[in-house]
Amino acid sequence: MIRRLVILLATALLVNGLTAATLTPIVSPTGAGAMGSSLTTAPDGTNYLLWLEPVDAETYALKFSKFDAAQNRWGAALMIAQGKEWMINWADFPALAVQADGRMIAVWFVNNPSQPGSGHHGGAYHAAFSTSTDGGSTWASPRPLARGSDAVEFVALQPTADGRVLAFWLDSRNREKNGDRQSLYANFINGEGPDMLLDDSVCDCCQITTATTPSGVLVAYRGRSEKEVRDIRLVDYRNGQWSQPRPLHVDNWIIAACPVNGAQLAGRGLQVAATWFTSAERQPRVFHKMSTDGGETFGREVRIDLGRPQGRVDNLFLADGTTMVTWLESATDGKDGGIYLRSISPAGALSEPQLLANASESRAGGFPRSAVRDAKRFLLSYTLEAQPSQVVTLMVTVD
Repeated sequence: MIRRLVILLATALLVNGLTAATLTPIVSPTGAGAMGSSLTTAPDGTNYLLWLEPVDAETYALKFSKFDAAQNRWGAALMIAQGKEWMINWADFPALAVQADGRMIAVWFVNNPSQPGSGHHGGAYHAAFSTSTDGGSTWASPRPLARGSDAVEFVALQPTADGRVLAFWLDSRNREKNGDRQSLYANFINGEGPDMLLDDSVCDCCQITTATTPSGVLVAYRGRSEKEVRDIRLVDYRNGQWSQPRPLHVDNWIIAACPVNGAQLAGRGLQVAATWFTSAERQPRVFHKMSTDGGETFGREVRIDLGRPQGRVDNLFLADGTTMVTWLESATDGKDGGIYLRSISPAGALSEPQLLANASESRAGGFPRSAVRDAKRFLLSYTLEAQPSQVVTLMVTVD
């Protein structure tokens, strides 16, 4: 697998004095056919890799691995659940959250009996979740995530300061009365009370992203107006109250179908980094904004891409406040296509782009994901399009 990677190994490319990235392959714990990977960082800094993997022609397994910092490698792959009639999708992949006390929550997707195997929106599948209290050795019997719907997609999980976990998702329960539009809902895992409606008109299949701040929880998602404007919106949860939806930025992207391209948030104290893709006026772009007041307001937008972005963005903060942004770019102007990296310094200086890995632009390539490892390193995972597919993990060290 490693020899198929076209990456920059053991390099030290000084870029505008901001970023020098060295890439080191980390042997992946995943098996043949793995896909849909994501990275999670626990409150104590421990990293986890989550992914889907086929067991046979009809059965998939949800597995995870814990990163061994002392050995600089992934631990053994552990099973969370497996089953038939799961909804396996390149863009709607499982989620994992780890709480401060070590409790774990995993979410995946299961086809509804009335529409088995369709994989389409509008009630074809729902989200199931399971919990573990022993570090992932054993998992409780799965339960439906939503209390009032069996049409649940694109789930995001966010531990809160009071020891609970908030779940956000796209929901189709109101589609018939809401002009075929989905809604954004939330609730606390294992909590009481009905599901909470946050926005009754959202884009059909863009990922949701969250960040915690001293003020509460911030969630970003792609909205959908009556005129088919599909810009990124924000909602806050502060002092037990939900805010009204508001725009992150007015792109005025009018599109009659979902672009399958969610935003990403990263939080560090009162700092919040927001990165998103838009193709307003048929100009594909990746933008980035910073907030210094917990997401109440954001500064000016900064363009990140090279001119032909596919989106599929991610971001994170390093210890010194530098923001690392990754995205997928098509080949252009003599530059290779693939996963690119740029940094934004605490003062707002933007580095030159650096290619991290050649990666497929097709749906089979999925969404690259990153997570902080320590002060100067972060992990990157992505799906290598092959027969069968493979999940690749890299360590990126920043000077």
